[in-house]
Amino acid sequence: MFAVKLESTLGDRSGMLYTSPLIDVVLLLIIFFLFGSSLVLKSGVDVSLPRSSSALPSAEDAHIITLIPGKTAEIYFNDERIGLDRLGEKLDEGVGRSRQVILLGDESISYGTVMNVSRFILKRGFELSFATQQETS
Repeated sequence: MFAVKLESTLGDRSGMLYTSPLIDVVLLLIIFFLFGSSLVLKSGVDVSLPRSSSALPSAEDAHIITLIPGKTAEIYFNDERIGLDRLGEKLDEGVGRSRQVILLGDESISYGTVMNVSRFILKRGFELSFATQQETS
């Protein structure tokens, strides 16, 4: 009988790590976290928030109420301009979506205005958080 010896023409690959799938996964994770972190809390109205060292809790479906300075403070509910008289109606409509409210108050808004709106929100049974800018050291 004849003995046939088969030899591989390929080199030894045991030490080689295939990096292209690894690079693809890392790039996808980077893109996910870059876009995910910037979409956490956005309001269509530009305000100058006060600074704080505390962090805002996660609230995906929270209603955003924005207070803009002026002769009479303007109120925006989820980017829709409303008056304080319509705020209760809008909150009642949004109860099914979420019971969380994030208040974005410009730092030049009077303390009394912020407290009046806060009291109004809390009386309706909503959870209230105040948005601030992160302090930089």
